[in-house]
Amino acid sequence: MTSSKSWLPEAALLWLPLLVLVGGLAVVWTGVSMAADVNRSAGLFPGRVVATGSREHLTADIEYTGPDGVTRTETFDHYKGRVLVPGRRVQIRVWPDERRAELDDGDRHTGPIVAGSLLTLLGAGATVLLFLWHHGLRPEKYLARFEKWWLWCWWWLSRWR
Repeated sequence: MTSSKSWLPEAALLWLPLLVLVGGLAVVWTGVSMAADVNRSAGLFPGRVVATGSREHLTADIEYTGPDGVTRTETFDHYKGRVLVPGRRVQIRVWPDERRAELDDGDRHTGPIVAGSLLTLLGAGATVLLFLWHHGLRPEKYLARFEKWWLWCWWWLSRWR
């Protein structure tokens, strides 16, 4: 059973590029917020695992020297699949103004920034093309110009090598 009608309503197809654009911007904002939080910290400080909790309670007591030179021992949750053994060295990220510290998870913010940027570009391009198509722009003439331009660029690049 085939149908010439789309299973998506027409209004959904009109709003989909705009939703991808807004979603991409939201993901970029999340990544930038994460990067700002990391850059607000005092940096990474070496720490040493003093003791670990039981299997039910994934905690570890870690001793580290903060930016003020004071050695502290704090209990951290490590539920992210990390195995901490007493005596092992770890990196601690410290925010002295907020009086908080976390185990360093590495670079977590570049993935959302890159993915959000790609979604934003895809959504913006699709929104512009849909807007132009909706207002009567037909791509045949512009595709022919693009093909002519692309062939000229290809010829020039092949000569240049």
